[in-house]
Amino acid sequence: MQISAPYQINAHQALQDHILQKDVFIVIQHASRIPPHIGLIAGKQYHSLTIKGHEIEMSLELLLKNIRIRKIPTFFILIKKHPVFSNDYLKEHFIQDIRQFKKVEEGGATCLSPLRNFFREAYDLDVTDVNFIFELLPKLEQATLIESVYSIGIESPHFSLPVYSHNDIDVNIVSALREASLIRKHSTGNL
Repeated sequence: MQISAPYQINAHQALQDHILQKDVFIVIQHASRIPPHIGLIAGKQYHSLTIKGHEIEMSLELLLKNIRIRKIPTFFILIKKHPVFSNDYLKEHFIQDIRQFKKVEEGGATCLSPLRNFFREAYDLDVTDVNFIFELLPKLEQATLIESVYSIGIESPHFSLPVYSHNDIDVNIVSALREASLIRKHSTGNL
């Protein structure tokens, strides 16, 4: 799938926290950043793959507090209820998808990698040509898997996710790893 124009997210609503307690949501944090960070809410908890490793079973309260304090533009995309699997089963499935990867790495796994596996295996979605969130979302729409979209910190009713490349992701990963290393050195006094 070759996309050259930004992916448009429309008709989003301000998030009411209680909505996240019962369904499955794709979470797109830092929505205007190249690349954004992607995770999944399932089983009343947040899960994602990061440069540090597995972020599994994070409380929604902590996730939302961090998003609001840091003013992170974020989308919560409600996925249609699965016709067979419970949300708890989907949660365990996604956790296993995350554990297939050690962490986000330059030239390797990204935060999208577990989501690709999840939608391929749990929803039987063809994701062979999906490498970016702006390619996954049209596939989900086409399969009528998106119920609605909620947001925090997004002012416009029409938002465009930026288009980026694998190189853009790798540059961001290297930069984040360098920053994390400097923070660790500074906090331990090993400058």
